[in-house]
Amino acid sequence: MSEDSSIESFVKDPSVLVDLCRDVIDQLDSYTDSTDMDEQQTQLREIAKTIERLEKAGVSVPDVLRAEKTRLAASLSIHADARQALTHLTDEFADILKDLRGRLGLEQGSDGGGTEKKTKKRSKLPRTDPSVLRDQIIQSLRALGGKARARDVVDNMGQQLDGKLLPGDLEWRDSTREYAWQNNAKWERYRMVQDGVLSNDSPRGIWALPEDEA
Repeated sequence: MSEDSSIESFVKDPSVLVDLCRDVIDQLDSYTDSTDMDEQQTQLREIAKTIERLEKAGVSVPDVLRAEKTRLAASLSIHADARQALTHLTDEFADILKDLRGRLGLEQGSDGGGTEKKTKKRSKLPRTDPSVLRDQIIQSLRALGGKARARDVVDNMGQQLDGKLLPGDLEWRDSTREYAWQNNAKWERYRMVQDGVLSNDSPRGIWALPEDEA
């Protein structure tokens, strides 16, 4: 199915899009159980301490213990990524709602009454293709040793993309307080983790290539 035909199906029945959004939110929310996350964080800390003590004592660390540490780290990474995705969706949906209200003339003025002022429509200026951002994320991570803080990766990307960014990339997004390309790069990183291109067990705030590709 082409992109145009997919959009047309939502235009004919917008409720389908609403249901799809709710399904996505519900699935992401299922990964963010804070109680389970707190328990896993405690377990991970204790296992990490145990491994450290064994290594200092010169005792061989059981493979099952290392495997459990990796499993817990991966699970916590999924928690963090899901929460980040929900945060991004909150910001994006806030902008969409504001846009919709503006187009319908429903934006509230300071006196509580409706105004005729229209919210600025979503820009259609050209933007860098996600595949380019994906390649640049990989290149930047390799330049930074295979893993680095998200901020450092984005900064490196900015240096490499200097003079190559398109007009739409340089639009400022008040909701996330960053340029469009920076926000899009973070979304692409999320998709890369889901696709297995980037490590899913890196600490929160760290972007990393799989060990065999670093």
